[in-house]
Amino acid sequence: MLQRSNIDWGYMTAPQAHSCLARSNRQCAWPRGKVMGGSSAINYLIYIRGGADDYDEWQSMGNHGWSYHDVLPYFKKSENNHDEEAHDKYYHGTGGYLTVERFPYQDENVHIGFKAYKELGLPVIDQNTDEQIGVMLLQNTVKHGVRQSTNVAFIRPVRHQRKNLRIETQAHVVRVLIDPKTKVAYGVEYFKDKQLHRVFAKKEVILSAGTINSPQILMLSGVGPEYHLEEMGITTLHSLKVGHNLQDHTTTDGVIFALTNKTATTVSDEEREHDVYRYKEKHDGPLSATGTIQLNAFVQTKYEQSHKRPDIQLTLDVTNVKNAVSDPILTYETNVLPLAYYDGLLLRPILLNPKSRGVVKLNYSDPIFGAPIIEANTFYERIDLLRIVEGIKQGLNLLRTHSFRKIGARLVTNSMPGCEKYKFGSDEYWECVITLYTNTIFHPVGTCKMGPKEDPDAVVDPHLKVHGIKNLRVIDASIMPKIVRGNTNAPTIMIAEKGSDLIKKRWLHQSEFNSKQSDLSSGIHNFFADTSFDFNFRRK
Repeated sequence: MLQRSNIDWGYMTAPQAHSCLARSNRQCAWPRGKVMGGSSAINYLIYIRGGADDYDEWQSMGNHGWSYHDVLPYFKKSENNHDEEAHDKYYHGTGGYLTVERFPYQDENVHIGFKAYKELGLPVIDQNTDEQIGVMLLQNTVKHGVRQSTNVAFIRPVRHQRKNLRIETQAHVVRVLIDPKTKVAYGVEYFKDKQLHRVFAKKEVILSAGTINSPQILMLSGVGPEYHLEEMGITTLHSLKVGHNLQDHTTTDGVIFALTNKTATTVSDEEREHDVYRYKEKHDGPLSATGTIQLNAFVQTKYEQSHKRPDIQLTLDVTNVKNAVSDPILTYETNVLPLAYYDGLLLRPILLNPKSRGVVKLNYSDPIFGAPIIEANTFYERIDLLRIVEGIKQGLNLLRTHSFRKIGARLVTNSMPGCEKYKFGSDEYWECVITLYTNTIFHPVGTCKMGPKEDPDAVVDPHLKVHGIKNLRVIDASIMPKIVRGNTNAPTIMIAEKGSDLIKKRWLHQSEFNSKQSDLSSGIHNFFADTSFDFNFRRK
């Protein structure tokens, strides 16, 4: 419900040719967190790491030190997991700052859906190991029913305790200051209270503005595609393919299951008020969870070549059937009720390995404060559309299970507006639905691609240093060379943990670094706490 609020940047894609066609001006919303903790403060709280092959693939692209064997310790380092999965010490950690656990509440439909997936032959597995294909009752970034954003988990506990940590809120970063002759980053320029301020770094500048804003800031700093910087009137300090390689996990809103009164969770205003007080007092009940979104299935379509990698993630989102059928666009754009209350399910087949690539550019009329141009290019490659069609077909098999038939769940067969000319349920019909009612689960990555110097598309090297610029790193989801097959919040936190160790390895004595490696404390906290690592910020 925080999407499209004042803590959301409110970004929209540019008008699309192959997707979002039923939405206003053919644009899809791409929510991004404009708040401490970024998008982890407004996301669906899902803790999924992606597959082992995802990271081995990163390494095969020339990113040494980023194999699954290399990154697994950093997932565990953050994690404070006390569910049954924590007994597997090889894959899970219990000493980190980020609590990972299941929601304290599951309604009846969660259990029914779980049984239905098992009826279809999907094994029940821990999808945060090196296996993915199967079903799982998800773990989440939550502590006793309370959201654990990266701000809540990592920053809030030390915010008023660390003398060398200073936080500037209501500050809008304009650019990184880079010496045009030496190509050394030496500070940051930002607006606050309608004034331009500068801070100077003694050692490094670290850019962690996310997949949309990190490329924006780099380009405003003179680092980016020369052709684009020239047309914007910005002097090119170093030409790199900043903003390119944009990838996201795409889905659709158009596949609706109606529930009967047996399991619909719609309630009266009085009952909702009771749930509010229950949550306030005990942090449990319907408002402590995300309905059927707690269920996660990874499956393969006929287009996937690997025998063990999924290409579709199946999620059961929640909806109000009457509204979703009569005005699907308005229903999506107005979050009236929490996820706890619903009488229908949205089957979301989520594309895990898109072939299409987009690009982020500066806003031509207002490059500093204007929203960047997001050319998503969704379904530019037809194979992406075909995979989602197959994902829908697999998801529809849920309706054939004893579990779903028992509760009377049915597919809503009213043709979605704009697709009436196609036979309902045909491949052509589902293609129409997908291209008209395109949606995303908000996982943009890749615009500051990590790769070796010889990679013409790379922006940062495997140490996350910007190619051609000294003392500047990018540490966020934008560095992913290829999107992981799973939700991106946990991998982004892993990147931050590993990035902090890369910084310490450069600036601390090796013996001191090795001793810190053995510490179970979070790398991020060690980074801030290390008094020998003095940025010596000066304010002008």
